[in-house]
Amino acid sequence: MNAPRAPRATDRVPAPDVARGLMLWVIAVANITVWIWAAGPTDGPRDRTLGTGAGTAEWTADDVVNMAMSMLVDGRGFPLFSFLVGYGVGQIAAREAARGTPLPLARRLLLRRYGWLLLVGAVHACLLFPGDIITAYAFGGLLLALLIAESTLTLVVLAALGSVLMVLYGAASWAVRTPGTPPFPSLVADSVPERLALGLAEGLGVVSFAPLQLLGLLPMLLLGLALSRHRLLEEPGPRRGRLLAAALTGIGLGLLTGVGTGLLTTDRLELSTAAGSVLTGADAVTGAVQGIGYALVVALVCDRVLRRPGPGAAAGPLRAREHPALWSLQALGRRSMSGYLAQSVLFTVLLPPFALGLGRSLTPTAALLLGSAVWLATLLGAAVLERRGVPGPAETLHRRLFLGPARDRGGPPPPASA
Repeated sequence: MNAPRAPRATDRVPAPDVARGLMLWVIAVANITVWIWAAGPTDGPRDRTLGTGAGTAEWTADDVVNMAMSMLVDGRGFPLFSFLVGYGVGQIAAREAARGTPLPLARRLLLRRYGWLLLVGAVHACLLFPGDIITAYAFGGLLLALLIAESTLTLVVLAALGSVLMVLYGAASWAVRTPGTPPFPSLVADSVPERLALGLAEGLGVVSFAPLQLLGLLPMLLLGLALSRHRLLEEPGPRRGRLLAAALTGIGLGLLTGVGTGLLTTDRLELSTAAGSVLTGADAVTGAVQGIGYALVVALVCDRVLRRPGPGAAAGPLRAREHPALWSLQALGRRSMSGYLAQSVLFTVLLPPFALGLGRSLTPTAALLLGSAVWLATLLGAAVLERRGVPGPAETLHRRLFLGPARDRGGPPPPASA
């Protein structure tokens, strides 16, 4: 058995949190697509996820946005968050090992943690956004809790086998697509009662589907747990050259297949169903690798910015005045579940017909801008909470649920809260 390596007694390393904060932007601009897809007819470039674009010879701003999303966002954010969830499980396991917590007790702590997270995800899916991903992450956390004592080799082998499932899942998502069919009718409900009634049924369906959805995320969860033992995100310095090469290779592969899926979903590349499934299946893997490349780049940037002079010197903490952008991203990453849920609240206010109803009129370009604005609002909110030393409300509630008020240790949330 490979015991998790105990973290050093220093301030919390910022790279995983910075990556979470940045990836919440990816999730915001990806999720708003689901809203505008449901909000109206899927003619033209609105429906970039299903390949029913107009395919005109002249490139428009929306076409460019759709291509950029295919290359940089689609299938990149959720796998990366899966990697970070697995990495966070490894950090928690290492922290508990450093405290002398027996393995069975550490495992029970993780099971309680992700069991309650499953409930949070189910409520989110039923009340706010049926495209919820928390439930799949919760099932992943429950599985990883059972695997924390497995060797790194075992985890890597399981991840490699799971990548086959990832390919099949990605290919199936293209083969079974239904152009013109809104995914979640509750998002276009005309009244709150209708929204709640439809949302309850859709949310329960999402929770039931989450274990299957987990098949597409499992390799990243396992890799995150395995690589956390080598502290790649906390201590990238000694391996800077190799990690940079790996990051650039992964990002390059993802961009390459992203070009193909972008051309496919804007109808500028015509393929048979079988060929389209092969391309999207390959993109499922290369997109996930691209997501890990993003995380490695973030770690290398944080290490370079914070590295103190002198051999063996530890990196210092992020400071608001010296590193405002990275510091704000870290603040949001520390409150990732609150940030994710806040996105759904804001989208519910802005987009459906029973609220402000903006979803029916959004083009892909406008959706990108609005999704970015919503993410920016959560970023600023997290920065305010960070300055005041206040943890995210969702993290506070979650901690109280799985630890209980008497055992709530307070302070910022530990990793992998969402």
